[in-house]
Amino acid sequence: MKSLSLLTFGSLILLAGCQPRESSIPAPAPEPEQQQAPAMTPGQPEEAPPASLPVPSPTNSMVGINATNQGYAMVQPWSKENPSYSEGFGIYLGDGNILTAANIVYSASFVEVTSSDGSQTVPVTVTAFDPEANLALLRLKNEKDAAFLDKLVPVTLGKAPKLGDKVEFWQFNADGLPITTSGSILATESSCPFTSGEPFVLYNVKSSVTPLRGGAGNPVMIGKELIGLSASCNPSAQKVLAVTQTMISRFLEQAQSGKYSGFPADGTQVTELTDPVFRKYLGLPENGGGLYVAKLPVYSSFYKAGIRSGDVVESVNGIPLDSKGLIRDSSLGPVSANFLFRDSAKPGDVITLGIRRKDKNGASQPMTVDVTLDRGALEGDLINPAPFVAEPRYRIYGGLVFIPLTGALVREINKLSKNRPPLNLVEAMEKKEEIRKKGVDEIVVFLVALPTQATLGYASMSPSIVEKVDGVQVKNFKHLNQLLDRPAPGGTHRIEVGQQPYTMYMSQQEAAKADRFIQMRAVPVLRRD
Repeated sequence: MKSLSLLTFGSLILLAGCQPRESSIPAPAPEPEQQQAPAMTPGQPEEAPPASLPVPSPTNSMVGINATNQGYAMVQPWSKENPSYSEGFGIYLGDGNILTAANIVYSASFVEVTSSDGSQTVPVTVTAFDPEANLALLRLKNEKDAAFLDKLVPVTLGKAPKLGDKVEFWQFNADGLPITTSGSILATESSCPFTSGEPFVLYNVKSSVTPLRGGAGNPVMIGKELIGLSASCNPSAQKVLAVTQTMISRFLEQAQSGKYSGFPADGTQVTELTDPVFRKYLGLPENGGGLYVAKLPVYSSFYKAGIRSGDVVESVNGIPLDSKGLIRDSSLGPVSANFLFRDSAKPGDVITLGIRRKDKNGASQPMTVDVTLDRGALEGDLINPAPFVAEPRYRIYGGLVFIPLTGALVREINKLSKNRPPLNLVEAMEKKEEIRKKGVDEIVVFLVALPTQATLGYASMSPSIVEKVDGVQVKNFKHLNQLLDRPAPGGTHRIEVGQQPYTMYMSQQEAAKADRFIQMRAVPVLRRD
């Protein structure tokens, strides 16, 4: 056996001393017990992670709207106007309902909606339409197109915003790309979003949005919730007027019930009480508030409840009015009192007015009056204020054309006369209450004289108000037809109108000849009742 050298032996001892002792090695900390993944069976597919739910956005919650508009020509009510086209946006609310602006589908004979990418277009019908609030609700025309809505993500109506809240306008361009533009609610404004009439309280939004489809029907959003709908855009002023969350809520509440009647309208003419001299004359405190009732129609809800000219309305549902007739809303600041009995109400609601009325001694006495809101101020008007009449009534008699006076007709006459309508029409619109006292409940107009042998010399007398037929006051359009259909004294009708020389004579025999001539040459249908 060979002996190891001293150097080699020493090296072995040194190496052995460098090894840690077994007792000095700390025991590893116990690891938490982990669940073993189940063994995969050969050929078994891996489970995909759950897909995230789609969220509302301009491209998957909005649609484009295309409408063909072709209403009847009010000055030739037997024929239709040339077709025109309008476009805008709509927002999907779920349950098959698409919300849009009324002025897009106004007088539309055909409406269709298209997907944001333009790949699919389907026809729709208008199920609720309010030109006063500029709101309309659409639904699919054919059940077979239901798959179109399955691709859309509905949005919900959010809470009413406050002044200063940041909002976004949604739209998409022709390539189907989403476009959102920020803005902020600066103030409110009393205005009519589409037609003339009693105003609503609208959002005044400051935004640099550039409308792509006319500027109406753009959803106004906070987050992913709808709080308004654009009514008009003025890019140069960076101003957008939008229908409020309150109006949309009331509109949908009625529209989805299947019985849409519209917003209440009272027709009351009021005066601010900012003049201290006027306040003193009325016996009011110098620094108080309220509105002076100057005039109100006898068929309005306020009149039927007992409100009279000369009353001062100081509060609505206990909320005081300032001297300009404004209330203080917690979210929107000072707004018109109309907000309480028009924007946020529906026909049938009851409000309580706090008023002051002079007694026999001239002292101003406080009292309260409960008012059941309705639309009597519009429905009882001698002139139907609607800006559009689907099928206007008319009567051609011997070449004389008669038609009820409506807001649509007034607008057309103003357009043709360059806002210089005949004075007898202006006077009739100003003195409706005096006309009503004659037993009239609808004003009828002699519109035009078609060229026939029976109408020679009568063209210059149109348009004018029809007063009497054979000495009998004309109460409405139906009554006019009855008077013309019955035998005339001596075989000739005497028709009195409001334009010089004030009287027209029409032989029944000559009228029958002229009617046959007109039917053969121009107008096959001589009347629409």
